[in-house]
Amino acid sequence: MPKLLGEVIATRPEELLWCVEKIADAGGGAWLVGGAVRQGMIGRKPNDWDLAVDLEPEQMLELFPDALATGKRFGTVTLRRGEYFFEATTLRGEGQYGDGRRPDSVSFSKSLAADLARRDFTFNAMAVDLARELLHDPFEGRIDLANQRLRAVGDPVHRLGEDGLRIMRAYRFLDLGDGMLCKPDLSLEKALVSKQYMIENVSKERVWDEFKRILSGHSVGLILYRMAEDGLLNRILPGNWYSGESCIAAQRHQCLNGIEVEARLALLLKETDFDSIEVGLRELKMSNAQIASTLALRRCLGSTPLKEPEGILRRYRAVLGESRTTQLNIDRALANAFDNSREDEFDDFTKRINDLPRLTAGDDSLIDGLWLMDFTGLSQGRKLGRLKEWLHLLQVERNLGDTSEIESLLCTLSWQHGDELSWPRLSWP
Repeated sequence: MPKLLGEVIATRPEELLWCVEKIADAGGGAWLVGGAVRQGMIGRKPNDWDLAVDLEPEQMLELFPDALATGKRFGTVTLRRGEYFFEATTLRGEGQYGDGRRPDSVSFSKSLAADLARRDFTFNAMAVDLARELLHDPFEGRIDLANQRLRAVGDPVHRLGEDGLRIMRAYRFLDLGDGMLCKPDLSLEKALVSKQYMIENVSKERVWDEFKRILSGHSVGLILYRMAEDGLLNRILPGNWYSGESCIAAQRHQCLNGIEVEARLALLLKETDFDSIEVGLRELKMSNAQIASTLALRRCLGSTPLKEPEGILRRYRAVLGESRTTQLNIDRALANAFDNSREDEFDDFTKRINDLPRLTAGDDSLIDGLWLMDFTGLSQGRKLGRLKEWLHLLQVERNLGDTSEIESLLCTLSWQHGDELSWPRLSWP
């Protein structure tokens, strides 16, 4: 077994070895597969330890009564031991993919060779016999990893045509982390373009699951740029919604407060018409929380009032309140992704915000609805509410201190006419 892989395998949890030995005692075979082998080959400790087994799901559930039947139909059960969870999937043979999404039927197998032959890329088609410390690598995935080359198992046109999600997985595997980038071989490179229409057959949930992994990657900007150049980004979201500058900005962005994926997506969407963004994100089946976060970050792009007069700064401070420091850090990080030469401007702006005197009347409105109804003759309703918000905005920007100033201000506003929905309100951005 290769030295690096052997060193990583030596760090395997004892709980994993206990599961493997229990399978062996029952007359079954178990092999370490997937990311654990790939990561071990490049000297990284795996995040997940997945097994391929030659026992069928019913046998595995009988052997491990507390296992979870997470994907029983496709041969996968999740083993539990202590604090660890291990996915164990029964060996499978080649099957037909009639709809370009899932195999038409699943046939379980006793052949490790047949199981590895059905996998997508060569360095995902390796397996380790933990008991004998043997590496099975029938498609020379080890060599491809060493050469930082992504190559399909068999004919790439056929392999991508079986399951359109493999197109997304290909772009994800181009980024192996820590600056390690792979390049597809020529045949796979051509197939990624010619077969990209297959992505239309894949559920949006599965596409988003792969896409967010790409957005979490170390070299995300370079991968996004390649996806854009190949035309795949415009198949994931409608319209020509990317630019090279946005892709590289997503690469430069540093994670803040756990919003890495949403921030990078917001940067990527910088030049997209805002009204169409929410529709596209909902089509991608993102969660409501992720959509809201992405939209909020997208609104922030270029919105920091770095050179605006004091009234605008008062508005910024009043809206954000105690969260303004966090928001300013986010604004700074987003801005630096495009242009990191504005640090002095952000430093000066932070000082200006912190040096602002407190508002004379505080952050709350000087007037309430009853006062405004009495003064204007308006009845309760949307117009009254929007006028109150407009006055509150002006109170903050002009630092008004008593209701007499609000009375004088009202005399200067054309509130009797026009569409109240167009009136400004105290918000940011």
